[in-house]
Amino acid sequence: MNLIFISSPQAEFARQRKELCYFVLTDPYLKQYFDVFLFENLPANQRNPQNNYRNVVEECEIYLGLFGKTYGTPDDDGSSATEKEYIYASELEKDRFVYIKTLSVGVKPAKKMAALIERAKREITYDKFSSLAELKLKVMQSLLYWQQQNGQANE
Repeated sequence: MNLIFISSPQAEFARQRKELCYFVLTDPYLKQYFDVFLFENLPANQRNPQNNYRNVVEECEIYLGLFGKTYGTPDDDGSSATEKEYIYASELEKDRFVYIKTLSVGVKPAKKMAALIERAKREITYDKFSSLAELKLKVMQSLLYWQQQNGQANE
């Protein structure tokens, strides 16, 4: 089973996170090959949040980032969980899928989110989405492509 770590500012993408998790875990094909980790499904535990995300990023095969308008809540060092998760997945050379939400005309992402988006655009091939249905289709395409590249479709 290949673990997908979904990362995003939780407040902005609460619905998309839950729907993607449900989509992957109930799709007759995808559920055979993939499991999904969402922080909101993690029970209370003794670890500090940074150790939780580091452990799961280490375990996952795929980092799936949803980037949009908000940056998330910065911690003491000024970085959001989403940015730390992306950077750690990059350092570990995890396969990273990033989907950038198309914003309304005149709406711009927060300054730190814009910088994170630009970093992702320089490092990986990203995709854009404007609706949940479009996001699900693009995630499906990415997962099928990932399987083909990793020789797992016929296992």
